[in-house]
Amino acid sequence: MVEEVFFATGNKGKIKEMRPFFEDREIELRQIDVDVPEIDAMDVERVAERKVRDSFEKALSQDLVDEDDLLIVEDTGFYVEALNGFPGPEAAFFSRTVGVDRLPALMNSVDDRSAYFKTAIAAKKQNQLKVFTGKLEGKVPEKPQGDSHDHLPYNSYFIPDGRESSLAEKSMHSDENFHRTEAAISFLENYIGASPR
Repeated sequence: MVEEVFFATGNKGKIKEMRPFFEDREIELRQIDVDVPEIDAMDVERVAERKVRDSFEKALSQDLVDEDDLLIVEDTGFYVEALNGFPGPEAAFFSRTVGVDRLPALMNSVDDRSAYFKTAIAAKKQNQLKVFTGKLEGKVPEKPQGDSHDHLPYNSYFIPDGRESSLAEKSMHSDENFHRTEAAISFLENYIGASPR
């Protein structure tokens, strides 16, 4: 069984969100910060696949991992139906440049407020590469609900289907976040054969 997984990310929020699922399976999640450019694509699977290849190669060259180590990357897009899927995988760029707080203004005259998060986790070890995805559907409220921290800024602007509260108003280990990180659970159970303790 795998006992250690390297997570290539500079985002502390992603580490905080993912770590409990790994700890429940007695797997140490180790963060490594390797800066690699992202491809411009609306498909999070393609972005994650390219990112894990580049991250693995760079981490190897810096002696951060060995060829036999398992490295993962995670990429999440936030897709708003009324905005033709925008911002999608560009969610982080939109948040930094325009500001996620501008999202309600962009949807002022919009009736269809449906949106979804799509997460892709790409895993690479030696010559093997796999990509797993998860999707969480919901809607954008007319105004933010709860306080998102800087690392997960969209959580105040998303209410999962069947709920009245935003992700920001739920705990990190809530069932809504479980579905948002469904890819991680799939990855653990199907790829490395881990099961909760």
